[in-house]
Amino acid sequence: MKELETIQARREGPNTVDSLEQELRSAGLAPGMTVLLHSSLSSLGWVCGGPVAVILAFQRVLTDQGTLVMPTHSGDLSDPAQWEDPPVPESWWGTIRNTMPAYRKDRTPSSRMGVIPETFRKMEGVVRSNHPQVSFAAWGNYKDYIIQDEHYDFAMNDQSPLGRLYELDGRVFLLGVGHDNNTSIHLAEYRAVWPSKLMIKNGMPILEEQGKTVWREFDDIAYGGDDFKELGAAFEKAYAIQPVQLGNATCRFFRQRDLVDFAVTWIEKHRR
Repeated sequence: MKELETIQARREGPNTVDSLEQELRSAGLAPGMTVLLHSSLSSLGWVCGGPVAVILAFQRVLTDQGTLVMPTHSGDLSDPAQWEDPPVPESWWGTIRNTMPAYRKDRTPSSRMGVIPETFRKMEGVVRSNHPQVSFAAWGNYKDYIIQDEHYDFAMNDQSPLGRLYELDGRVFLLGVGHDNNTSIHLAEYRAVWPSKLMIKNGMPILEEQGKTVWREFDDIAYGGDDFKELGAAFEKAYAIQPVQLGNATCRFFRQRDLVDFAVTWIEKHRR
């Protein structure tokens, strides 16, 4: 959405840190909570201060006794043989694998995550996990516990930041995005069993201790996603999840445990 359209969409005046803070409190966000945020800045309408204002509003409400987490995935650091949107010529694959820069959490940008998490990962006091493809960034009380993940195999299982959020009984806040962006469903995919569940090799560039970049393959599962919207709708109905409003954005706010537990059962019932 162009900036003029964003301004025109805010008939009530601009979103500000103060207005967003007030609306977050009304939505049920409270000090001390642990929250995983998936977001679309444009869905809010015009925001005075842009992504920084959104982050500050969440931090104000949660306080430093709470914890704010966002996905900072860099899916481009993956095997070109698996790229589909768009694919690259097979003749390029070897070159890409041999020359792709390794992940560095201090400089590798997030990819297709939106401007809010990309801004968040670079802010003072924010730490980022080490997985080259599916890192998370965190701020607040439990940040170091949540991002302590050091493993590459089965990247979003119970030992990942998603699993730590589950242990802490964290919440999920979907800000202007749907369940197709809801990474916590991937945790359920690791736990669930269904007939076509597929194990794969996942390639990525790894920076070794000697400073050399090498291409390595790790075990993982093939994630779903095509049924996440359907699953999410069923979850909202089962738990009577009511939309909340933040600026112009329609949002959902719920316990991650409720979602993951529901999703395990739903996947095992519906996937073949």
